[in-house]
Amino acid sequence: MTGFARRETSGPWGTLVCELRSVNHRFLEASFRLPDELRGAEGELRSRLMQQLRRGKVDCTITWRRPQAAGGALEIDAQALERVLAAVHAVMRALREP
Repeated sequence: MTGFARRETSGPWGTLVCELRSVNHRFLEASFRLPDELRGAEGELRSRLMQQLRRGKVDCTITWRRPQAAGGALEIDAQALERVLAAVHAVMRALREP
């Protein structure tokens, strides 16, 4: 029993990639590499794997890529910036006066 499978799915939460590798083995031996956010699901994943397989060494790697910021563009509110700068200048003048 030797095999490899890879599945990728995307949504508004990001991209999830699951890779399974298996080789022949006398007993069922499963190892999981999961992102921290999915560690709690390892028991359920192991249980489902045991329902389908009786033997073999299976490595399961799941990676999660979070969505990137839209466009990466930074928008500056010029009016708000003017108000902040005016307030900073007022504070600086007040600190200089005896």
